[in-house]
Amino acid sequence: MVGPVPEGMTISNGSMYATMYKSPNNTRAHIVAYKLKNVPNRYIMQKLPWLPWGQFTRLASKIKISPHIKLGHGQAFSATHKYIYAIANDHLLRHSSQSEEIMQISKKNLQIKRIWTFKIWNRSAKDGRYMHNATFLNDNKFVAVYHSSTKHRFEYWKVTRHGDSWQPVEIGATKGEFMRNNSPVQGIAYDKKRAHIYLAFNDYLFKVNRDGKVLANGRFHTGREFEGICVNNSHLLINCQRKHGILIP
Repeated sequence: MVGPVPEGMTISNGSMYATMYKSPNNTRAHIVAYKLKNVPNRYIMQKLPWLPWGQFTRLASKIKISPHIKLGHGQAFSATHKYIYAIANDHLLRHSSQSEEIMQISKKNLQIKRIWTFKIWNRSAKDGRYMHNATFLNDNKFVAVYHSSTKHRFEYWKVTRHGDSWQPVEIGATKGEFMRNNSPVQGIAYDKKRAHIYLAFNDYLFKVNRDGKVLANGRFHTGREFEGICVNNSHLLINCQRKHGILIP
């Protein structure tokens, strides 16, 4: 029994990976993984508790579940060819100069292989950039968004790995607030082909370029929280809360 709260999602090489928590305030969770081709229809997974036993065991045999591991809030969660990456942050921290942890997780056994500690700041270590949302472009690079509520801007940072060091560079910023109700960012995705950054709020999506200029926005009426987004094969996918589901806008 895992869940019932999803907080992050990524799709890679035909497999879906989701972070499932017992409550929204937990920082440890399970990763649930399954190949999309093994799901016979789009609704069957929500019927697992009352499926006939034979059908349940056939579906369950294709699902992998990680140990209960530290994943942070689950919205700095993405995958590369061999690994899953999570920044194990505390989503209750704001304007913090504390360090964060990067978890490199093997896709084979869904267990942690490496842990790095990093901290981003601007000019002074006391002026920290505590990241809540990030997406990995490959095993050596990720893009993160930082929301400064005091300066009323969103900053975009590219962080590159050299050996075991992670070096940050601010690549752009958007002045002003996207949302007037203090809604937090619920996910970030990066389209490598078009060099676009996508930001998700609840029922709102924004597309910005690498410099931070807003290119487009859209609104939905799902009645459910967005909980993580990703780009897969040039398609943007949205993870929804309660009941857990994936949307393609």
